[in-house]
Amino acid sequence: MSWRRGVLIFFLFLAAAPAFAASPAGYWYGEGYQPLWHENAQWLMRLAPDGTYAVEFRRYRYCKLDLDQKETGWWKLSGEFRTVTTDVNGHPTRHENDYRVSALTDDEFRITHIATGQAYVEQRVGADFVMPAPRCPTS
Repeated sequence: MSWRRGVLIFFLFLAAAPAFAASPAGYWYGEGYQPLWHENAQWLMRLAPDGTYAVEFRRYRYCKLDLDQKETGWWKLSGEFRTVTTDVNGHPTRHENDYRVSALTDDEFRITHIATGQAYVEQRVGADFVMPAPRCPTS
């Protein structure tokens, strides 16, 4: 009878674990509001299969690039998505961020920062993707 209990516990554990259709490893592009800067930005993130990551953030003001920030660190996905930033623009640091994952497919990664409630939508892109220029008004 104990083996049945073990099988039942195993299946209950599987049912409770989040299931994602795709791996987050790869390149992801997003754009939108960044609460830290109170501005819109764009970012390109590489999540390596070994658990390391690199991300580049760009912020434009009046259609001119005024911030180009590069971060590196490590990531993991186990129920929640966590990043630990260990370097910003060549300077050692340590910032931890936890996100709830609402979607992870071959094409889209939707996460919400747990502490702030800020939602992010990222699209999978190829390794050769280049961030586009901002859409600027013309006179």
